[in-house]
Amino acid sequence: MATLVVKRSIMHRYQSIGQAIAEAAPGDQIEIRDGIYEEDLDIAKRLTLYGVGNVTIKGGVFIRYQNHVSMRNLRFRQGQGIYVKGDLQLENCIIEEQLIRTQIMVSYGSLSMQNCAVLATPLNHFGLRVANGSSVILADTTFEHHEKAQIIAQNCELTLTNCMLLEGKKHGIFAIRHVQMTMEHCEFHGHQKAQIMAAASQLTITNSLIHQGQEIGLQIFDSTTLRMDGCVLKDHHDTGMMVHRSELMLSDCQFSDGQGHGLYLGEKTEAKLYDCQFSRHVKAQVLIENSKAELCKCRVQNGMAAGMTIADEADVSMTDCQIQHHQQFHIIVDASGLQLQQSTLQFGQSGGIYGNDHAKITLQHTVMRELKSHHIYINQARLFTQHCTFEQMQENGVTCIDAIFEVAHSHFKQGIDSPYAMVWSDRSMGRIEACTVDQAARPFLALSNQSLLEMRHTDVQVLKIPAIVQERSQLYVQSCHNTAPWQKDATSRITKITANENKTKYVK
Repeated sequence: MATLVVKRSIMHRYQSIGQAIAEAAPGDQIEIRDGIYEEDLDIAKRLTLYGVGNVTIKGGVFIRYQNHVSMRNLRFRQGQGIYVKGDLQLENCIIEEQLIRTQIMVSYGSLSMQNCAVLATPLNHFGLRVANGSSVILADTTFEHHEKAQIIAQNCELTLTNCMLLEGKKHGIFAIRHVQMTMEHCEFHGHQKAQIMAAASQLTITNSLIHQGQEIGLQIFDSTTLRMDGCVLKDHHDTGMMVHRSELMLSDCQFSDGQGHGLYLGEKTEAKLYDCQFSRHVKAQVLIENSKAELCKCRVQNGMAAGMTIADEADVSMTDCQIQHHQQFHIIVDASGLQLQQSTLQFGQSGGIYGNDHAKITLQHTVMRELKSHHIYINQARLFTQHCTFEQMQENGVTCIDAIFEVAHSHFKQGIDSPYAMVWSDRSMGRIEACTVDQAARPFLALSNQSLLEMRHTDVQVLKIPAIVQERSQLYVQSCHNTAPWQKDATSRITKITANENKTKYVK
């Protein structure tokens, strides 16, 4: 293996890089000394090229098929780009101001870049284009200021570690289809369109920061699979992450300080979120439409609007989650299903859960406290609660209009003195069973407008007004002991059912 030295001096044999390449044998090294070399490089053999001092190459670079080329300590400037069909390794290099739209093109080849920078002028639409089964590995590399996508990829494998993509005029990464991409410890900042956009691809992103974009942070669609762990998405002018018709798995991720939604799931997306946090978004922090989502140990807090909006036949389950401090309802459920288990909704400027348009809401072992409006408000919906706690109610605890509901094995406590009932049923059918109620200067139950309700085995002994029944409503009471009067108007009926051995006695 020989080392050929290139230097612009009449005392040296090789005064151009091309001359050294032509005479080098496969496996040789070419040492390039200080200077500006205005020439194109066409390499069809295994070589190593490295610069000593300040070396600038003004010309195109072409790496041919089935050839491994290594380059380091070089600056490529104002050339015709780098075109890779073989195997190219770049280290400590700068690629800038190329005179074509794509600065680096990899097709049917492989590229490894370490500690490099790809810097654009308005002429450069793309920093790196990868296609046709190619493989690219980027480490400690920076892309800046490209006019379209800093990296555009199709039908390839792409790996980024400790990379930065900054201030692009459109996208940071645009993975069109059939891209397998892995990113770790990367930063995306300041792109004017989606910072990462992917379709029909597989993405894994770990411990990365995606922030201060002019539009969307991540846009994922068309059967893409995205796995994210330990990532931060913040300060976007639009939605932090938007997902359509794809599969999403998030763990230990943070979404914050956006002008739109934190996370939007739509068009039959399937998502699993574990230990994620959403905070300080101007719109609903999580919006789920026509999709299926599972959330575990997540926190949704300090939003300017609703905490979560679940709509259009979505199916959402939440376990061990905390939702708090929102200016609108913590959770809005519209024509969808929500299952909430072992969770807490608290400290709201408005209400807890709003259900509408045939929503189905199931709560188990959940606490709702210190909400300035309704804890639960459902209209033309269904509600089922078990082993829940409703604390510090200022207005109605549970409001049901044109609804079907069941409240079982639940506790109503610390009800603030108020003319509102803890449970209000209007044109609804329901059952209250095995609940306990703390003393409060307010009715426990109010029925109006032809409601039909059964209350069984519920402890209302400390209440001055167990129930108010009016407007042709009916209440059936069993094993609910109280000496205070049950109030009703002339059009309504309260029936107390007393079971005594084998016979039942009805008392009006």
